[in-house]
Amino acid sequence: TWKEGLGGFGTLDTPGAVVRTEWNTPGIWLRREFALPEGKWSDLQFRMHHDEDAEVYVDSVLATQVSGFVTTYELVSIKTRARAILKPGKHVLAVHCKQTTGGQYIDVGLVDVQASN
Repeated sequence: TWKEGLGGFGTLDTPGAVVRTEWNTPGIWLRREFALPEGKWSDLQFRMHHDEDAEVYVDSVLATQVSGFVTTYELVSIKTRARAILKPGKHVLAVHCKQTTGGQYIDVGLVDVQASN
């Protein structure tokens, strides 16, 4: 019964946000299934833009927590326990973001930092 929408989620007045789905409630939960292909991954990290506090989970394991807000996309490290789960195959990425004041926005992706340099 999850609703569907394109990322990022938030309000248009949020600095640096590329809003493709409006989100204007006190909190949001997002989930997405993805398949990590076979290959050698050098440095998997999250690329995320958040306003405000957010938690990211991989297969129900807390992968990172961020607080406050940023006005652009930043690289965020993945906790060791969650990184160990990221093997080739199917996974679920879940995100919880809380709105406290001002603008609001959340968008999260998984990138291999070494491969993109």
